[in-house]
Amino acid sequence: MAALLPEFVVNLETDMQEIMVDTTRDLTENMWWTELVKTRTSGALRDIFFWMVSTFRLRDEGQEGGNKHFEEMASKQTEITHRHAGGGIILKNDQLLDQDGRGLDQAATWSRNAAEQMAYWPQEQTTDFLKLGNTSKYLCYDGKNYFANDHLVNPTKAAAGSFANLFTGAASSTPSTDANDAIYPGACKIDASVTREVALANLIKVFAYIRSIKAPNGKQPRRRKVDKIFCGPSLYPYAVQLTNAKFIAQVASGNSAAGDVEMLIKSLGYAQPVLCEELADIDDGLSYFVSCKTLKQDPYGAIVYTEREPFSVNFYGMMTERELKQRNELEYHVDGRNSITAGHPDLLFKCPTS
Repeated sequence: MAALLPEFVVNLETDMQEIMVDTTRDLTENMWWTELVKTRTSGALRDIFFWMVSTFRLRDEGQEGGNKHFEEMASKQTEITHRHAGGGIILKNDQLLDQDGRGLDQAATWSRNAAEQMAYWPQEQTTDFLKLGNTSKYLCYDGKNYFANDHLVNPTKAAAGSFANLFTGAASSTPSTDANDAIYPGACKIDASVTREVALANLIKVFAYIRSIKAPNGKQPRRRKVDKIFCGPSLYPYAVQLTNAKFIAQVASGNSAAGDVEMLIKSLGYAQPVLCEELADIDDGLSYFVSCKTLKQDPYGAIVYTEREPFSVNFYGMMTERELKQRNELEYHVDGRNSITAGHPDLLFKCPTS
């Protein structure tokens, strides 16, 4: 081939697009981020999330009635700015023209890689959130780090008390304003450093604390239901063993026999654990995360992924021979704009090793 022709570029780009579509179809193995994150689209440079705080409750008005107590509708807002993400490749004309330049192979390989990375990007961002959610990089709408032990029960009224979604240290060590301080579980290990009986007891402590968190009105329970355990490959076998066990030896309680725990585990609500290879380097892979579900419909979950501009590849399309001769290379870009944001802190709990 003496020169690049328009037909050649069109065929090349058609092949690249088909490779991307085929590759994306195969990217279904262990994409766990969708089980934690709610997705939404946006049409603005910045988004403002309004978090409505439901504090209303009925009160006793006395025998004669009329002692009406009025509540103000409260809300908090969070401003989100979307960020660009992307990459690209440059293919020299001589790579495409020379039979040994392997330009076509590079285009095909890059197309596969681009498709994989576009599909994987939300999971990569979710992993970053889990790793750094206890830092100021990801602040919750109550002004606290997403994983913290002093979240406000009512984000508009600090005096209403607090709760934790980060279980560390010793039991009952949360701030004195926490109404659940007496049953704060502290670090709840389920790895090989504790017996299976102790590990199960720790899952029970996590369950008990979550179900005891009060609603923003400070009176009724929130009724968050424990659901899944997300963990790395080191912890995953132990989590599977616990949640699928029928019998666990009861040594710590003074009974050397094995106790039937199948119905107990089922009643707690823990589903099949989720393997997240990306969590292998968090606390040596021994920290885990417990997600919760609620029957209420809510546009925001524990984590929110917003897509301002979906990922796309800038293809040239039909070009004239004159335009092709003026170019020494073909340059392809992947571009997108999105954000990952802290959602409700009572829907996801982090359980470190200490």
